[in-house]
Amino acid sequence: MSGAKRSTWIGGTVFVALVIMLAAWFFAVSPTMSAAAEVRSEAEQTREMNEILDLKVDQLKADFAKLPEYQAELAGIQLQIPTDAMLADYLRQLDQIAVAHSVALTTVTPSIPQTVVLAAPVVTAAPEPAPTEGTEGTEGSADGVEAPPAPAPGAGGPTGFTAIPLSLTVIGTYDNTLAFLNSLQNGTQRLFLVTGFTGTAQKEGDASSGRPATAVGDQELVIAGYTYVLPDALAVPETTDPAAAPVAPPAAVPGKNPLVPVSGS
Repeated sequence: MSGAKRSTWIGGTVFVALVIMLAAWFFAVSPTMSAAAEVRSEAEQTREMNEILDLKVDQLKADFAKLPEYQAELAGIQLQIPTDAMLADYLRQLDQIAVAHSVALTTVTPSIPQTVVLAAPVVTAAPEPAPTEGTEGTEGSADGVEAPPAPAPGAGGPTGFTAIPLSLTVIGTYDNTLAFLNSLQNGTQRLFLVTGFTGTAQKEGDASSGRPATAVGDQELVIAGYTYVLPDALAVPETTDPAAAPVAPPAAVPGKNPLVPVSGS
């Protein structure tokens, strides 16, 4: 074989080899490397998520270890704001402080419960700077960004938070009725907010119609305020399944009339 033909064969062989190598790169090696890179990226993301989950699990373990402490704290709070009205129990507390301060609790009048609506925080925009010479005033804040709108009233408030208006009347000496008023806010387990009171001086009088005997200088104190109820958000309500079929009454025995007396009876 002459040298020219040999060079042609060698050049063709080299060209074919280069084509095969390029084809192998684009159709085999490059996709495999891309897939491997994606797998490495997913593995790194999974590792990071596992580390975050480990931190959350550790925090949950720490919180669970303090669960009795949290439960005791919650029980103490529920003594101040119970999950139910429990007015009978509260009246017993009022009677106890009335006896402790030697006053007569003549009336306790609850009114219709009211839903507590928390006041929305006041959001004020930054003062608008006075326009200087060569510039015009713009609406909004000094940075040209409008202030965010205030949230709707009651937004973020606890569901079911209720206030029960109460009016109480006590009669006794001036000092004792004021001591009862102080204990009403500070001396009972249950929270009571005094919103107003009216004191009326008493004359000497005999006991009548549930009112105690009074002396000159005694006081009738009418107190208005609120006590509160917050249902337990974790309590599971007892509900019935409306889709459940009603229980059918027992069917009559065929051929037997229930109105006919049984023989021998």
